[in-house]
Amino acid sequence: MDGDTRFFGLSKSWHRFKWGLLVFALGASGMLFTDEQSIVTLWVSVAIMLLGFALAMSGYLGIFLNRFNRLRETRSRSNPFDK
Repeated sequence: MDGDTRFFGLSKSWHRFKWGLLVFALGASGMLFTDEQSIVTLWVSVAIMLLGFALAMSGYLGIFLNRFNRLRETRSRSNPFDK
């Protein structure tokens, strides 16, 4: 399976991370710029922020796993100078 077609592929993870940050920023701006008296808009903004946070963290996890796997692959290769 190609690295970009997987759920935790590097390019998909970066896209998911950036979209998550955008959604989080929209939720935060919703909290800042809406009426403080309306409890409904506050909780909708908090829910949007949590959704963006979860999306960004799943992207960040994919980026981390990709980097970790690449590091593990380079360590598993045999070094010609070890002989």
